[in-house]
Amino acid sequence: MAAQARKNVKRPKTARSGASTNQPKTAQTPRFAAIETLCQLERTGLPADVLFDTIAGQCALIESDRHLAMNILYGVLRQRQALESLLQTLCNQPLSRIKLFVHQALLTGLYQIFFLDRIPESAAVNESVKAVQAAHLPKNLQGFVNAVLRESVRRKELLMPMTFHDRDGAPFLNHPDWLVGRWTQRFGKEEARRICMGNNQQSPLIVNVNTCLSTQASVKAAIEQEGIQVEPGNFSPDALILPDFHGAINRLPGFAAGHFQVQDEAAQLLSQLLTPVRKGGLYLDACAGLGGKTSNLIQLGHGSDITIMAVEPDAQRRQKFRENMLRLHPDTPVTLVEKDLQHFAADCDLRFDGILVDAPCSGTGVTGRHPDIRWNRQESDLARYQQIQLMLLNQSAALVAANGLLVYATCSLEPEENEEVIRLFLAKHPDFRLEDCTPFLPPMARELVSDSCFAPRPGPSIDGFFGARMRKKQE
Repeated sequence: MAAQARKNVKRPKTARSGASTNQPKTAQTPRFAAIETLCQLERTGLPADVLFDTIAGQCALIESDRHLAMNILYGVLRQRQALESLLQTLCNQPLSRIKLFVHQALLTGLYQIFFLDRIPESAAVNESVKAVQAAHLPKNLQGFVNAVLRESVRRKELLMPMTFHDRDGAPFLNHPDWLVGRWTQRFGKEEARRICMGNNQQSPLIVNVNTCLSTQASVKAAIEQEGIQVEPGNFSPDALILPDFHGAINRLPGFAAGHFQVQDEAAQLLSQLLTPVRKGGLYLDACAGLGGKTSNLIQLGHGSDITIMAVEPDAQRRQKFRENMLRLHPDTPVTLVEKDLQHFAADCDLRFDGILVDAPCSGTGVTGRHPDIRWNRQESDLARYQQIQLMLLNQSAALVAANGLLVYATCSLEPEENEEVIRLFLAKHPDFRLEDCTPFLPPMARELVSDSCFAPRPGPSIDGFFGARMRKKQE
């Protein structure tokens, strides 16, 4: 989902300005890594997870430090408006005049002081100052960070209400005004507020059980034996929720053996829109990414002798795709096409019984899991994404067999990328018709259908999403 929202994103060439990716690893603190990632995010607009992976590697973070850095990084992004308001209260100068690294160091320090109970206030102050020192900034700036954060500790009880409400008493929604305005207009004030408040909480870990190798009950039991709380999913029969787990996923029992993959419930349900699979049928994942939904297709087709192809033009994503397939489905051959969909469609004589287009999008439905998205998007981006989405659908349409299915999906809440894309596509392709998604979803997920399309809004265990099922008419 989020991976699709990040299509065409390149890995950063540098983690720090002018630094080579081949530079030797230098041990740094988790605070430094979080601050540097925030700085690079501000400069480049690249996804936070992409930037953090590079910076954490260069900082040689051990596992526990990596987890702390991610906690701080994503916490700052989720509480950005509240933190900026706190900082402005503590500073006598406009925030725009503060050096970028110092600005982000202050935000990370304030986040630890006001939002993380387990970190001593003294450690939050001292480690923030050390990070500024590690960035080779002048002593007066180190002193500035020290003074501001110590003042925040001194005035903490008085300032604490400001983490929830602005000076006018309105709650901090920690989303850009344009996005809040859109959601308020479309969903109403209370629902928009619910979505924003939910996005500001850390999302639970959700996994999809690989039913080709295991069962939900056996995976649940194995994880519970490690003392980890596990709950069944709310919408997908193959989902498990680990509400309190924040450790290394690859150390969970069954992960290395391919018994599950990390995947939100909405993404898990998408592949159901291609059911029932045709025995011996031919299926295409047109925007494969890392292979999460290709794996879902394999599970759906287990025992039905289907053939699956996947299109992924990016070399790094293809490598991850291969690694995931080797772990999850080592005995199931999948043809991975190393070109973009346009060139594949131009050269392909095959016709598919089902095609899944999980299209690049604004990602506004996953701003809880990926809070950087809310700050990296502009309303003007929606028209650009729509053009890409229509292009992918048009290219895919030519590859669908008579009476075959074309499933379109995004992790966006915006009608320009969802309902409007379907309307424009169907107007141009009268040989396709929209079908109601309801009968093809598990009973517990049918409440998520709106106007025949799968359209959950963000909730505690599910991302915001859109899915449409279209059938090509018989020739």
